[in-house]
Amino acid sequence: MRVAGAQIENVVGDLDGNAERILDAMRWAEDEGADVVVFPELALTGYPLADLVLREDFVQHALDVLEELGRESMHTAAVVCTIDRVPPRRSWDTRDRSLAIGAAVLCGGQVRGVYHKMLLPNYEIFEEARNFAPGDRPDALWRIGETVAGISICEDMWSGDGPPEAQAAAGAQILLVPNASPFHQEKPAGRLALASQVAKRNGTPVVYVNCVGGQDELVFDGGSLVVDADGELVYRAAQFEAERFCVEVQASPPRRCSGHLTTVHTRPAPTRPPLPVRALALQGSEDYQVWQALVLGTHDFARKNGRDSAVLGLSGGIDAAVTAAVAADALGPGRVLGLALPGPHSPEADSHDAQLLAAALGIRFECVPIADITARIEEGLAGLLDPPVPLEANAALEARTRAAMLWAVSDQGGYLPLATGNKTELSVGSAAVHGDMAGAFAPLKDCPKTLLYRLARLRNNREPAIPQRILDRTPTAHAEEDGGGLPSYEALDPIVERYLEKGEAYEELVEAGFDPELVRFGLQTVDDAEFERRQTPPGVRITSRAFGQDLRMPITNAWRPYRAATAAQAEGGIAGGTLREG
Repeated sequence: MRVAGAQIENVVGDLDGNAERILDAMRWAEDEGADVVVFPELALTGYPLADLVLREDFVQHALDVLEELGRESMHTAAVVCTIDRVPPRRSWDTRDRSLAIGAAVLCGGQVRGVYHKMLLPNYEIFEEARNFAPGDRPDALWRIGETVAGISICEDMWSGDGPPEAQAAAGAQILLVPNASPFHQEKPAGRLALASQVAKRNGTPVVYVNCVGGQDELVFDGGSLVVDADGELVYRAAQFEAERFCVEVQASPPRRCSGHLTTVHTRPAPTRPPLPVRALALQGSEDYQVWQALVLGTHDFARKNGRDSAVLGLSGGIDAAVTAAVAADALGPGRVLGLALPGPHSPEADSHDAQLLAAALGIRFECVPIADITARIEEGLAGLLDPPVPLEANAALEARTRAAMLWAVSDQGGYLPLATGNKTELSVGSAAVHGDMAGAFAPLKDCPKTLLYRLARLRNNREPAIPQRILDRTPTAHAEEDGGGLPSYEALDPIVERYLEKGEAYEELVEAGFDPELVRFGLQTVDDAEFERRQTPPGVRITSRAFGQDLRMPITNAWRPYRAATAAQAEGGIAGGTLREG
């Protein structure tokens, strides 16, 4: 069977633009002599849709566009994933409609049928059960030429006893699987392992087609796969870019069909010249893939929201340096403006390092001291605050002044304002609310601090850009003279990672050998910082548990099992979180 895959860009809501990309790929697959072309999950509508599907006009437009695509379809069958109306299946559902995620099969000028996704993920970033109904035909089969195919959609593959197993048992000789699988650090290797397991378990080749592109906090990295019936990799598409591919897949021998079979077409495979085969390895190290995700996520967030340039504060620190490098790669150096905004106590070397960074990256640079501005604000506050503003509050005031400057430049110049904070500091709440993390997008929001140094060195391997003094500089949060004093990031990051991403409790972390007081400090600060995190902009997700859609904790939360209640706390009633100063 000659199978084409169209790893197209994921653009939510752009029904007409997505349809143009789909139709163009359908025509290309026809020219390639493909028997079938497979598109990603929700290729027509974009993914994820969230509550956009509650808009009846959006749903109707999607259905109308699908019918138009059906009329344009040719001999090559096309598996186009979209939304579909289905009868309500719950007696308590008072809505006049229900929706399903469907894979429509188009061929010969019409829509030949629709397979409805059965397993709806409702964990981590996924909440499909909120708006979609599950399908009810796990054994749906499609005769395409001389081959019987099963179609599953993304999560359908993950159960170990789901639609792929039902379809193979019912006679499927090949499995076609549209996907919208977002990136995180372990995901690319995990996808291949999964596709290989499904293929070997069912004795059928698997064609796994993923989408590509940034959508708010998510990045879809492509990396579509074709594996044979023995689970061996036949083809891997590129990561972080759109691609079309066409491969010859050896279908399993014919089996007795006992499922619900729809004939798409019975045209026998013509004599065609063989296609070259290439199986790509994963592109670069895990850190390289993270860098690509940060660049693509930043590029697409800006572009898809009508911005082609960005502004950020350059402090002379590692966070700002890596953010600037990501922005330069994402948008082009000439479209990035770095602002050094030194306060009254800022070391002169910091602005000098920021200027060196900007010159090495080729981005625009301006230095605007804010000492006079903060002094006027302090004068205005003098009659309101007694005693005078402490040093920590002064630091927060400077951070918020810088944020006001960045937003003013953004409003006047049409720049996308980038926040520069990282996951570790966001975890423990060491950034000033509406200060350090102010912006419209935070590329490093899900990057632990220790990862930033690896990313900086990775970027410098390509060309020197981030000055060595920035890499060697002691982070402000650790400098006692700057009001910091956090534990080292090398000690703190593993605790935060295991607590947030693996859900390990205090006792488990202490058993693993971490210092009890450091564990208590880490967990306490993470739990107390929920309010601060809610004030932050979206950012690229690169771990399996990111703040935002992944981790949704209550702000008002008294659960602190690792902290013994003192007499004072007991008298106060609730030993919980606080809206902390600064």
